[in-house]
Amino acid sequence: MAKVIPVTVIQSTVKQSKMRRTSVSIMACLLYGISGFSQHGVGPLWGEEVLLPISNSMRKQRGVLYNNMAVLPSGRICVSTTETNPGNTGLPLGQFLCYSDDGGAHWSAPAALLTPKLFPGGNGVKLVAGSGDSLFVIWSAVNPPVVFLTILDRDFQILKDTIRVANKQLHGNFATHFTSDRYGRLHLMWHEGNTNSPQTAEAFYSRSLDRGLHWETVQPLSRADGRHSAFPHADFDVAGDTLAIPWRDSVQGNNWDIQMVYSTDGGASWSQARTVVASGGADWDPALLIDPYGRMHLFYHLYPQGDPFWGAQVRYTYSDDLGSSWQLPVDPSGGQLSAAGMRSQLVEGLRYSPYTQTLWLSWKDERDFDPATGHVAGDMMVAQSKDRGQHWSAPEFATDRGDSTLGFKAAALLPDGSYCVNYEIISPGDINDPNGFLRVYFRKRQHTITGADIDAPGLTQTWNFPNPVRGSTLPTLVNEEHSPVFISVFSLSGQQLAAAEIQPGAAWSFPPLLPGEYLLRWTSGNSRGQTLRFASID
Repeated sequence: MAKVIPVTVIQSTVKQSKMRRTSVSIMACLLYGISGFSQHGVGPLWGEEVLLPISNSMRKQRGVLYNNMAVLPSGRICVSTTETNPGNTGLPLGQFLCYSDDGGAHWSAPAALLTPKLFPGGNGVKLVAGSGDSLFVIWSAVNPPVVFLTILDRDFQILKDTIRVANKQLHGNFATHFTSDRYGRLHLMWHEGNTNSPQTAEAFYSRSLDRGLHWETVQPLSRADGRHSAFPHADFDVAGDTLAIPWRDSVQGNNWDIQMVYSTDGGASWSQARTVVASGGADWDPALLIDPYGRMHLFYHLYPQGDPFWGAQVRYTYSDDLGSSWQLPVDPSGGQLSAAGMRSQLVEGLRYSPYTQTLWLSWKDERDFDPATGHVAGDMMVAQSKDRGQHWSAPEFATDRGDSTLGFKAAALLPDGSYCVNYEIISPGDINDPNGFLRVYFRKRQHTITGADIDAPGLTQTWNFPNPVRGSTLPTLVNEEHSPVFISVFSLSGQQLAAAEIQPGAAWSFPPLLPGEYLLRWTSGNSRGQTLRFASID
């Protein structure tokens, strides 16, 4: 008789020896000029910081605004960085890629991405994972003023070079964001212009339906009304045909609103722009994610009138009707995710796990800003929701860097559900001081499976032996649901070893597995998914 698969609840712990933590802190002080020790610590599930490799230790190293990190189907983590002149961080000396196959503990030597170097001003490298472990790389050039795409294999060898995505539409200085949806369509959004100059910024969009080989005619998103429309930003990783793109739109002086367009046909056409947030203050740099059920999750930071500096705060709202109306969460009821009175801004790192229905985001917390010295002393804050934005966890610190400060940051989800980030750390003082420190770090938060995550579909099996099992006697799984069940097997390092879609009434057998521990995950349209940790002993 078939039995429901037993569930092992995975308890994640972080074990750090006091001696190791002390030595790391001392080394950080000596090497990086940090004047103080930890002030607030980090969340208990965050692992150690890992310094990403650099090709030349005499250079500085920068991250990239938005998505400079992608996780391939195999679990390989890829990160792009920029190496710069130590005395002029605005002068890039090369774009580089590195990867990790063990969840970020160890990294490959940096590989130069040669294509952008061939074009004056080539920079802004953004990454999206493709099928078959391919990697889509978007970058822009100044001369000619064009956005290009390069397609690489998992080892960063060029599969397709220098595909022209979009020509200059207005001014040619591109600020891009790059994403893909669950159907494999690629989406690029950007603005051209400069909000600190008379070059009025406007927002644009294009998409590819054939994995980047050809791109559709550029569509303007914002109204050419003589006012800045800047930093369009939306993540479509788990979205279908319902899409939306927000940006910040200038009103007058320091007053900015948030405007948005939406699409119900996967980006083929877009609505007219509408204002979705207008507080009377500076509603700034929105980020939007659409979950698999079409809910629009909108995040932004606000510089309120009366207290625009210390009052800076991160806010959240959501819409289930294409942005016609917006709702606040149950907790926090006012929609302010950051702590009251703690200067917070710059939302990034939006990710949604369809397996556990967990929504993640990060922002920059500047509560330790020192007015006397001007040191920002910013750290990364992270929060999550497990019920599609109704309730949010207490924010937790992902970094604690004393009087150094956080720069560009990005996030990704690993196959086992772990949330991982990379970020710049900048030493106090002038970022262009040749003796200052500027490098990129990686950090991973361990994933936990809780009772709230477990709602098993009708997937049954016959275990010939209890867990642990012998590799030769791994069970056959039978789908007793009325809809397909999606199943995956991962190593504990996050590498996907097998994946299948099991139709109703069909069976599936495990592939051969070496002795070791593994994660088995399954989910269906009627469940939130379930994860089992098991061991194969022969």
